[in-house]
Amino acid sequence: MAMGSTTKKHPRDLSDAEVERIVADADAALERGDVQVVDAVVLRELRAAAALRRDAEQRVEAAVLSARHAGASWGLIGAQLGVTRQGARQRFERLVDS
Repeated sequence: MAMGSTTKKHPRDLSDAEVERIVADADAALERGDVQVVDAVVLRELRAAAALRRDAEQRVEAAVLSARHAGASWGLIGAQLGVTRQGARQRFERLVDS
């Protein structure tokens, strides 16, 4: 995958291997000079924040599964997440069905 190419997946749906490939492609582009970076610290911070977000998403998904298995309704789950019942169901129902 070349730097600047796009993916049709949502970032939270990327596998670890896909994320690692994207990062490696970005590193290679930096080394070739294809991308100019004023401060690499900014990119490191962005990567760290993205890793934390992935971890948080996995934690939320696990908590939603636990809540559903414990009998919580989509309305109750949505309220805990600050979204509607329908929003919670649409976002997480695939986890419960798989």
